[in-house]
Amino acid sequence: MSTKGITTFGKRTTIALAIAGALGSVNGVSAAEAETQANEQTIEVIAVKGIRSSLKNSMADKKSASVVSDGISAEDLGKFPDLNVAESLQRITGVSIDRSGGEGQAVTVRGFGPQFNTVLVNGRQLATDSAGREFNFDILAADQITGANVYKTSSASMQEGGIGGTVDVTTARPFDYSGFQLVGSVKGMYESLSEEISPSVSGLISNTFNDETMGVLLAVSHQERQVQINQINTAGWRGGQTISNSRDGVLFTNAYIPRNWDQIVDQQDRTRTNGSLVFQYAPSDDVSITLDGFISKFEVDSEVTDLASWFEPDRVGNASIDPATGTLLTFSQDVGLHQGSGDPATDFVSHTRNSRDVTNSGVGLNVKWDITDQLKANFDVSNSNAENDRAGRDRFNVVGMTNSYEFDGTGGTPTVIHGGFENGNLPDAGLSRLHYNEKGNQFTDEDEITEFKADFEYSPDSLVFTKAKFGLYRQEREKSSYQIFGSQCQFCGYGTPAPNEAINFRPYTANNYFSGLIDTFYTYDGDAMVDYLAAEGYPITPTLQNNRYTINEDVSSLYMNFTFVYDVGDMPLTVDLGARYSTTDVEVSAVQSYISDVVPTSDATLFQNIYGPATNITQGTTYSNLLPSVNVKLDLQDDMVLRFAMYDSLTRPTMSQLSPATNFNEPRRQNLTASGGNPSLEPFRSENWDISYEWYYDDASIFSFAFFSKEVDDFIVTLTGDETYQMTDRTGPDFNCSTANSDLCSDPVVGTTEELNGQSEQYTVTRPRNGESARITGYEVALTHIFDNGFGVTANATVVDSNVTVDANSTQSFALEGLGNSQNLIVFYEQDNFQARVAFNNREGFLRQLDNGFNGEPINTETFGQWDISASYDITEHVSVFVEGINITEEELVQTGRFANQIYSVEDNGSRYSLGVRGKF
Repeated sequence: MSTKGITTFGKRTTIALAIAGALGSVNGVSAAEAETQANEQTIEVIAVKGIRSSLKNSMADKKSASVVSDGISAEDLGKFPDLNVAESLQRITGVSIDRSGGEGQAVTVRGFGPQFNTVLVNGRQLATDSAGREFNFDILAADQITGANVYKTSSASMQEGGIGGTVDVTTARPFDYSGFQLVGSVKGMYESLSEEISPSVSGLISNTFNDETMGVLLAVSHQERQVQINQINTAGWRGGQTISNSRDGVLFTNAYIPRNWDQIVDQQDRTRTNGSLVFQYAPSDDVSITLDGFISKFEVDSEVTDLASWFEPDRVGNASIDPATGTLLTFSQDVGLHQGSGDPATDFVSHTRNSRDVTNSGVGLNVKWDITDQLKANFDVSNSNAENDRAGRDRFNVVGMTNSYEFDGTGGTPTVIHGGFENGNLPDAGLSRLHYNEKGNQFTDEDEITEFKADFEYSPDSLVFTKAKFGLYRQEREKSSYQIFGSQCQFCGYGTPAPNEAINFRPYTANNYFSGLIDTFYTYDGDAMVDYLAAEGYPITPTLQNNRYTINEDVSSLYMNFTFVYDVGDMPLTVDLGARYSTTDVEVSAVQSYISDVVPTSDATLFQNIYGPATNITQGTTYSNLLPSVNVKLDLQDDMVLRFAMYDSLTRPTMSQLSPATNFNEPRRQNLTASGGNPSLEPFRSENWDISYEWYYDDASIFSFAFFSKEVDDFIVTLTGDETYQMTDRTGPDFNCSTANSDLCSDPVVGTTEELNGQSEQYTVTRPRNGESARITGYEVALTHIFDNGFGVTANATVVDSNVTVDANSTQSFALEGLGNSQNLIVFYEQDNFQARVAFNNREGFLRQLDNGFNGEPINTETFGQWDISASYDITEHVSVFVEGINITEEELVQTGRFANQIYSVEDNGSRYSLGVRGKF
């Protein structure tokens, strides 16, 4: 077990402290006196709701914060601005989102992807169903959210872990509302691709009683969606290939050709059910106790129908190439021209790999205690669990027809024309042949987090030293992952006629598919295929795989933070300075079986891995960090704020990156690949500084500008490299694959197939590694203005840059994924009983993945802009109707490989429209 060094205050932090002290030496009394006088004034509160109220609340939070932050507030109880929390967060300056099925799922802050951002719910970190640390917002119902703040700089009292930022989502509490509250909504959602309407219902009831000393709140929501996702994609573009055929010999050398091409229709039934219950009790004016719990169930039943093609460089009949990039623009795969890879086949794939079965639950107890007039305490203990239970449950089936086809990438959307499928025609169904089948490709991921926090705030009798915060934090986290997998290749190679009647082999037409692409082909019942194989004596038998792991991570933190108030002339100056010390202990255990042989199947392009005995692996590490922070706030005028922040931050490695287990992928001809983790990874460490200016020039209007810089060390990058594994089942002198593992190893072709002979095999393996550094700089500009006639506008832009980037000609192995510029524009109208909003969110092109996990090539995402609309009308004081539209122009998400003419995927999620009624009593 290794122990890493402690990071300390840098030179810039020391300078910042000196500057703050010098500025504060001028007249340090009047600002505190003014604050005291303001607190003694009687304030009349007038309750308002709607867009204007939401903006004012967010601006008030931003102005009063000690750090650089932005937020969004619910327009009313049970009325969050968007259908999804992440969709609302993307309106915030510097925030972008990733989507799943057209829904916001994960957030990027200032160019740092989901793993770099700490997401809290009511100040607590929740377990997540993903394999990493990133939080999936699609499990949350927006109806139960009252607000969300994005903290872009850090203070010592904030939980460490987010170099990009910290997102804190708040939910309703009964003490937030006096007396009885009943809120509910019902709506129907129309999906433009599936042309289906699905229901959604939510309800929230809250009441306070016993002289407002007790309260209870219950919130329940249920949403269904019938989703269709259209997609075309490839596993990756293979570079350095020799393009040839048995008739003409070599056509091109050092060329790029896609590994495969899939035309996918993913039909999903999505069901989300959320429930939460909150009890609050205030036994005295000094004590408030909150006990709360929640449960969330999110199910995605996915059925993928796929017209697929597999490309081999040794059977290309005709081709054209882009001489500048070496990318094949057009080419054919022709029957009878292969040189060992076998004839091409049109594949009909049916699978359920995109399904999810997510359960989240949590319970927490919070006690706030005003121990004295000067000392306050906040104790919080919580536990949360998350599970995506998919091990052994998904299936993948392939039926095909030996066939020729042609790829054309010269148009806007690449096309593959399969012989016999032109103009809506279909070849004879009797040509269908059995091929490959499997169950259990996806893993079950489980996560549990237990947290304890004790926070104290002391307010001394001083006009300069106004506040001290100190406390401790403890988190115990266990994350595990396992796979239950089985495959059946008895009929691989397209040699056995498919039982068309038994599997309901039939024509299929994709509705609202990409224009110009084949939309009529064959499909079948994949579950019936599994039953057929079992009836024939060749069942798919999934077994627990020896690639599972469990990670235990314990974090202990202490912090102190001090607040000083001065005057610089007549300008109040607030200085927050402090430090957080954190120790992280990681223990990783895994069960691993390594490859002992690679054997052939009846498909010339597909092999089978043979594994040796299981090995138990246990590793661990410990590291400690000291994270100083300084936040300076200068009130230039009553409506102008200037901020400066300097702080250190860290992000721990993604949980799955710490796994020592290696996952060996399906072995293919010229394509032995695997992926694994690295339990010795250290955290990302960053030194940061920010300057921001805020001008609150009207009641609900603001102009702000911020500049930021982050210098990140020990950057973790996932790289592809060659690793050699000994084939222990093979014996000399030829070291051919063992006939004890497969009778096919006696075939003479084994001696000429490099993957099937030799004492060792070389796998292309992706693993995360530390070591790189990066500097990220950027600026944000935002404007919100409300006119007297009820109209208003919000516009913001974020521009980010880095000293490490990847372009088409780069050979470097490091760059920041997710880094890109973004813009938002919202125009709204609110008058009397009517309000309407039009929103545009644009995320410019960025590097999605430095390494595609297939062959080390990058994936780039092109610029994506989305238009959303919403409107509501208050029929009475208690009842309103509303309409919402998401992605109304039906924009498509496009990703490319290294070059722009290497299309990696095109995804169409269509648009969504909702019509509903909301009531509040």
